[in-house]
Amino acid sequence: MEDAILSPAELQALSGYKLAGKICAWLDANQIRYICNARGWPLVSRAVMLLALGEQHLPLAEPVQLRSINLDRLASLTGRKGGHGAAKDAGS
Repeated sequence: MEDAILSPAELQALSGYKLAGKICAWLDANQIRYICNARGWPLVSRAVMLLALGEQHLPLAEPVQLRSINLDRLASLTGRKGGHGAAKDAGS
């Protein structure tokens, strides 16, 4: 089973650099997201690298169904009269 994080050897082979700082600069230039460990070495997710290389695609998200408040139903449950125009009508 493959690790979720690329190894230093894999990062060196992909970037062509051996030093952590140079690899970070290469990742930045290629807009590949990473975090650095305590020693300054970049940690890159294998999934992020596959996306950057175009070998994997993000699944399309399902459209979000926006919901709204049914004011008439709320009025019937709370015992208030009027629904939409109740506040407006009360002031006249």
